[in-house]
Amino acid sequence: MSSERLPFFHGHVFENSPTASKVNGLSIPVRRLNTQKWCPASGLHLKLYGNGSEDFRVLTHHHRGNVLLKTCRVLDREQRSAYVLELALRCQGCGAECGGAHIVASIKVDVLDTNDHEPVFRSADAVHITLDDTTALRSVVYRFEAVDADRGKNADLTYTSVPQNGSFYVVPKTGQLLLVDSILGFSSKVSFNVYARDHGWPPLTSEAVTVTVSPQRWPSAELAGSVRSRRGARALLDPDTLLSLNVSEDASIGSVITSLSPSRFQSAAYELLHPEPHKSPVSVGRDSGDIIISRRLDRETEPMVELTVKIQDKRDKAEGRTVVCDYSLCGTARVDILTLKKPTSSAPLRRCYSI
Repeated sequence: MSSERLPFFHGHVFENSPTASKVNGLSIPVRRLNTQKWCPASGLHLKLYGNGSEDFRVLTHHHRGNVLLKTCRVLDREQRSAYVLELALRCQGCGAECGGAHIVASIKVDVLDTNDHEPVFRSADAVHITLDDTTALRSVVYRFEAVDADRGKNADLTYTSVPQNGSFYVVPKTGQLLLVDSILGFSSKVSFNVYARDHGWPPLTSEAVTVTVSPQRWPSAELAGSVRSRRGARALLDPDTLLSLNVSEDASIGSVITSLSPSRFQSAAYELLHPEPHKSPVSVGRDSGDIIISRRLDRETEPMVELTVKIQDKRDKAEGRTVVCDYSLCGTARVDILTLKKPTSSAPLRRCYSI
């Protein structure tokens, strides 16, 4: 072995290329090799040394005076991505008399990626989500993550859902599952499939993950029963109970944030007392009790809104009597409007009524 600085050559070959494929970008001029190492009797005999040298063979292009490499088998980048080899002059006729093998060049061969692996999800092939129907819009309810054994753009993934639905949206780059429209009052489950697709050529698509979302109505039957048992027969809401929800400031106009129903009354009427309807960013459905966004929200100018809503029994009103719950303030709805940059989910049950 020589301690002198050796010429360095660099080439590449795509994985899965057939046997005897040429190493691209690698053409070693014979004049760059140390001709003093040549055997005067037998001439030029080249041999590769190094880990993996058996995967290549050396060829000499006599007309052009270049040395080339070709593969001896099909290579796989996932098993090995690079080879560092040494090219030596070796005398086959004189044996040890010429001093054995003389290293004359250093070679690196990169195995480049082809799109031969499809994305695979880390999660199971089925995802079941139980979601409160008052969950704030833009909440991240789940995150999908897939992996691809390829490299570069062949491993860049995009997520999508099929069929498209108006309530949930999968962010293509992150795999986050967002609630984008209200599921208030949904009685049936929402089902769809999620796929991951890479950016290679041809692009490959993963197996489907089946997503099933089960809306859960608030308040639950157990909670509603416990509230009614603690109050008198006419009480609609416990003034010591507060439900607080956070709402993204880019929630669309017309979105239902939550609902004040069901109430004890079989037929109730809802009226917004404070703030005045023309000053409030939300409205209250007279018959449904739905709290609906009526204009654009702005966290900087109005970070919180308190609502006072009166609930009446329509049947008693029809008989000429106005029956309101024991407290004129039946519930206080508080809207915490948060920036879109960090979507938030609904907060846990606390003390009074809020959005």
